[in-house]
Amino acid sequence: MHDFRSAGFRGETTATRRDFLRGAGVAGAGILGLGGVMTATSPSAHAAGPTPPGTITDFGVLSTALTVFEGHFGTDGDGRPVVYGIQMGTPGVVSVIDPITRELRRTIPLPGSSGGWGITQASDGLVYAGTYDEGRLYQYDPVADEVVDLGPPIAGQTYVYGLRPGTDGRVYGGTYPDAHAFSYSPTEGVRDFGPMYQGQFYAIDTAIDPEREILWVAIGSAGHLIRVDLSTGQKRDILPAEFQGASSYPYDINLIEGRLFVKLSQNGTAFVLDPDTGEVIADGFTMSSRGTAPLAPDGESVYFTSSGQLWRYDLASDTPAPVLGASGQPIATGAGVGWGFVDGVLYAAIGNYAGQAMWYDPAAGTHESFTLPFPPQAIGLNNLTAGPDGTIYTNLYINGNLTTFDPDTEAVTTLGRLGQSDGFAWHDGLLYAGVYPYAGLLAYDPSQPYALGTNPRELFRLQNEHGQNRPVAIVGTPDTIYVGSTPDYGQWGGALTAYDLATGTHTVRRDIVPDQAVVSLAVLGDTLWGGSSIAGGGGTTPRASEARLFAVDQATGEKTGEYAPVRDAASVDALTEGPDGRLWGLAGGTLFVFDPLRRAVVRRKDLPGGTSGWQDEIHVNPDGYVYLSSGGQLLRVDPRSFKVWVVRARGTQRLDQDGVGDLWFSDGPRLLRYEPGRPGPGSVARHG
Repeated sequence: MHDFRSAGFRGETTATRRDFLRGAGVAGAGILGLGGVMTATSPSAHAAGPTPPGTITDFGVLSTALTVFEGHFGTDGDGRPVVYGIQMGTPGVVSVIDPITRELRRTIPLPGSSGGWGITQASDGLVYAGTYDEGRLYQYDPVADEVVDLGPPIAGQTYVYGLRPGTDGRVYGGTYPDAHAFSYSPTEGVRDFGPMYQGQFYAIDTAIDPEREILWVAIGSAGHLIRVDLSTGQKRDILPAEFQGASSYPYDINLIEGRLFVKLSQNGTAFVLDPDTGEVIADGFTMSSRGTAPLAPDGESVYFTSSGQLWRYDLASDTPAPVLGASGQPIATGAGVGWGFVDGVLYAAIGNYAGQAMWYDPAAGTHESFTLPFPPQAIGLNNLTAGPDGTIYTNLYINGNLTTFDPDTEAVTTLGRLGQSDGFAWHDGLLYAGVYPYAGLLAYDPSQPYALGTNPRELFRLQNEHGQNRPVAIVGTPDTIYVGSTPDYGQWGGALTAYDLATGTHTVRRDIVPDQAVVSLAVLGDTLWGGSSIAGGGGTTPRASEARLFAVDQATGEKTGEYAPVRDAASVDALTEGPDGRLWGLAGGTLFVFDPLRRAVVRRKDLPGGTSGWQDEIHVNPDGYVYLSSGGQLLRVDPRSFKVWVVRARGTQRLDQDGVGDLWFSDGPRLLRYEPGRPGPGSVARHG
């Protein structure tokens, strides 16, 4: 799926045709005839003999990084104050840190997870973590120092969100993709309260009044805020009418002293509601933190962060305002991802990538920023690309660090945080990166020092005005960079964007294929070819039934044709110029060849292993073969016979090809290289 919560929900790869951007070798033109469509779909034809010659080198985990999703301030087995932080990793972990001494006390692996968006401590002292990608719930006993994998609380759910403590050792939470709410206690087990809103996917946060048995559930990606009477099962949407069904949905909710604090998913819009009627008590402010701190010991204050400052909500007057320190100036701080009080002093873990923290003493007005020793973890590679000089660039999922790897020396250099890049492409020595979640296009010059903001510099972003969030396909011509993107959460209709290199202006054409995303691009002559996906943004059900291949005249920008290369395919995942000069593509686990002159498919081949959607890739190699990643497999195809060999059976992600024809890919956090063996049909000499 997506990474939903991240400033970083799920990293997918680019379907960009990088061969055109850096001039990789293409060989064996004129192989296919001009007859009718040729198909090869027999499963028995999938593997044509033994594994091809060649060498796979596993370079292992290149780097580790820190991504703390959420923190909860509680106590350890001896009753000492600690912060429990749930971190992304392979696997995900919970770290236990003393915020006073700033010592790491424990790191608890959560096997079967990659991280999680929920952590809390129940009234009986047990700690619970809700994780992804298998939607599991873990229980940690601080006294016994033991962790128990409780499994998925709701079958079929892949994310657990918004854990909140109740009474009697009970905790509450929500799920994706069916927006269930549930509770768990050691004595009662799981209670499934069912889907909270029909047709919606995310139960992203919860709040609980255990005395009255009332549960509130924040729903996305079309906004709703459901009040559930647990004693009767009655549900009611209390979100103000102007926000119901909107793409900016309730993202964090906190129930404090008869008030429901709500932060929306876009622009940090925040307000305070009457939890029973939905009447607005206060609005007109923003919130950048993961919700609010608990009620302060003075019984009058609720703290949160807004626009890089610490803010306080006064319960007596129902007004929010910046907190002023002892100097009389606002207190600068990052976005809080976990809050707690120790001896009347407010502590906050600051998200998400550096272990930052702060404390503020309301009595003295003093404060301090410091660092907590959350341990870096191995994180999956979200994307990779081979640079013109052979350097390999990798990008971490959600965390967004950009790292280089030198194949000759095996030296690894972390350049800095780029953001989660779902699309990479090279053009005239510059690396273009499409960054989630704001659908920004960035340009980086490797010959100059790395400094986010100036190098790479942002060229444009597409989220707010055009409703996009993932630029996944990028291809360049002498005059233009073309970008294909997917729609934002709760929306339909991707976009094709043309960036004019001379003027620095861009033109956006949304819905070039109605209600479909644009996930692959290639240039043949004067024509730009694009492939669509029927998927809408996160939390939507497709409106279309079949992915399309479309053509655009580069001179006019007009669409000149639209085709269905593979019947019922959900996505045209990858496109490139093939060894015969025609358009080769992948769609739903099928390889196809499209004749751009006849505007017709002339060959198809079903591939083993299924599909990974627009994460699949296709490359023409100097050895005369075509190499594909499809459904996690690395495949070699003879362009004459269309025979297919399985080079690697699983774990092949983000496939790219360097200038000498070596193939690079990731397997989770590891970087691997495949060096093809002996030359094949129509091969050209490899060069160093």
